Amino acid sequence: MNKKTYFLITTVMLCMWTWSFGQEELKRAEIQKSSGAYDKAVKSYELYLKDYPTDYQAMVQLAEAYRAQGNLHQAHLWYQSIPEDAPVSSEVFKNHGDLLKNMFRYDDALVKYQAYSEFHPEKGQNLIDGLAFARSEMSSSPRYNTENLPFNTSVSDFGLNFYRGVTVYSSFREDMLMTERERELNPSEQKHKTVAIQPLRKKSHFIKNHKGEINGSGPISFSEDGSKCAFIQADIRDNNNIINGMRSSALFLSEVDESGLIISSVPFEHNEVGSSIISAHLTYGGSVLYFASDRQGGIGGYDIYVSYLNNGKWSLPENLGNTINTPGNEVTPFFEDGKLYFASDEHSGLGGYDIFTSRITQGRWNTPINLGHGINSPADEYFPALNTHGDFFYTSNRLGGKGSNDIYRAIEIEESLPLLATEVNNTPDDEDAPEAVSLNALASEVERHASPEPSQVENTQNVSFRLPEFDVNKVGMFEGEEIELSSARRVALDEIMQNNTEVFFIQLASVSATKPNYESFKSLLKYGNIYKTHLNNAVKVRLGYYTERQEADDVLRKVRGKGYKDAFIAKEILNTAQIELVLASQDDQSFSDDGHFNTRNEDVRKQYYESNKYKVRLASYEDPIWFDVNKVKDLGRVEQWTKGNWTIFILAGFNSLEEARQAQIHAQNRGYRTAEVVVDKGGILERLKKN
Repeated sequence: MNKKTYFLITTVMLCMWTWSFGQEELKRAEIQKSSGAYDKAVKSYELYLKDYPTDYQAMVQLAEAYRAQGNLHQAHLWYQSIPEDAPVSSEVFKNHGDLLKNMFRYDDALVKYQAYSEFHPEKGQNLIDGLAFARSEMSSSPRYNTENLPFNTSVSDFGLNFYRGVTVYSSFREDMLMTERERELNPSEQKHKTVAIQPLRKKSHFIKNHKGEINGSGPISFSEDGSKCAFIQADIRDNNNIINGMRSSALFLSEVDESGLIISSVPFEHNEVGSSIISAHLTYGGSVLYFASDRQGGIGGYDIYVSYLNNGKWSLPENLGNTINTPGNEVTPFFEDGKLYFASDEHSGLGGYDIFTSRITQGRWNTPINLGHGINSPADEYFPALNTHGDFFYTSNRLGGKGSNDIYRAIEIEESLPLLATEVNNTPDDEDAPEAVSLNALASEVERHASPEPSQVENTQNVSFRLPEFDVNKVGMFEGEEIELSSARRVALDEIMQNNTEVFFIQLASVSATKPNYESFKSLLKYGNIYKTHLNNAVKVRLGYYTERQEADDVLRKVRGKGYKDAFIAKEILNTAQIELVLASQDDQSFSDDGHFNTRNEDVRKQYYESNKYKVRLASYEDPIWFDVNKVKDLGRVEQWTKGNWTIFILAGFNSLEEARQAQIHAQNRGYRTAEVVVDKGGILERLKKN
């Protein structure tokens, strides 16, 4: 074989290998995007496009993956990089126009819609008409103020509903305590869960299905009397758009007992293989079910259907028809007082999903009415809900929230209130007067927030479109420095311990010594933490805690088998002011023996405690329920300490003072303005001495 032939064969083989590798990367990106793993899809598409920069269809998919992440700026840049004569679908013009509409760039969106209308005149004109509506609506004064609810966190919170006056919603939050049994049934992290919360009682808990499972359940809709519920079982990713993040979701119908526990569940008999039901609302005493599904035979992507319970059987789902449903998506129905509320990305709106309402007149649905500027925005609004007082709630991924999606309450603005200067309408004779809301300012505001650099600090002045911040004083947050730390006591690690919750401890000993030898109880740490509490002039040493009696009974049998024959269960209402956490398995997890407490090198132990004494005090709260552990859990181990009526949150696990100072800076940048480095001297906190 001569050199020329050898070179040619080698070149061909190399090209084939490169092509094969590229196709594999492209296939991986497509799978990741279809499964909702948009962050991974972005990386795969970008890696593929380095070798195939003229694959414009891959650029389209990359732009859509960025958009699904909420990174509108990057999505726009990739759309913009596609040549006008590129061999791509005309839908690219529509999708790019929709994106620009989300970014308040209405003039640029109009250009894209006009290009789209050359291929689809009727659809294109509808888009142009809808853009005119959005421009008019956003230029007018909002009809509602919005309140970001205090239990929102830095992850997505969504799908609020009510059970007998108790707030129920779904969330990706990971800061709520699970029992050992609950953790066994729900091992996967980063799964959405449904939470019931009673702010006045400072109490919250997960809702479980009849199998005791928590992960992947919700949103949930309860019948008016609370005896039945309909819940979605789904694999949802915490993306900017919850609807896009739903995969393989199905509907289950359940019976609920008087205490609010789900006691039985059956799949909805009209679940279909190959399609999803992503939201549902149960009404008329549990006999009527509205739901959104992408099943075959619909008008668009997701349509809204209704089914009726007759003699124990649910009727065949009826599509609500083309007055409600469109070639786009209609989702998250809620029916109340003769009105249907739902979200749509196709009816004329401000951008993304908007919330609409309609009612039946003479057997027909009326033309849906957009709820307008204030409730709706150029972002996505969905999951409408009303409570018994008529308060309106919904979920949105708009700017100014705490997480990707937050839950809001709409407050109607009284017409008699004076208009703000920026809300005064222009008159034809005053050409220099400001617009009611500057759309150019709105567009630049979105550009600034769409893909901020990590080092960018938000400018809080001259912002045209900002949601009101929740008043932290309403929940008793305190960040002052005058709280004396020396008598504070640690009560929890990597969780938020809530007061006024019924729990079970296993009492191991009652001693009169002021400093009992807690080291002797280390072998029991695999069953829980070791706490101490002062009662009747004695120190009670307790293991726990457990929220279910069955779990406490199971652990008690194991503890007695270890030789603690006198151990017994103590049931009480949790009060963090009376307990102190003295031993936890996480304390020694930095040892080379992986926390099994069998190190025989005392120098190693002393060095560990000496180097890990520096911690960061974040903030102090009168009510710890509003602390968002998701916001800082990547910075260190979160500890909860208590001092009187105050709860103090601490970051720990740092190997040096320098590491602690870096975490302090990050915490301050995330809103904990008075975060400070403190020293833990054997359970006594001290502030650093200032030079």
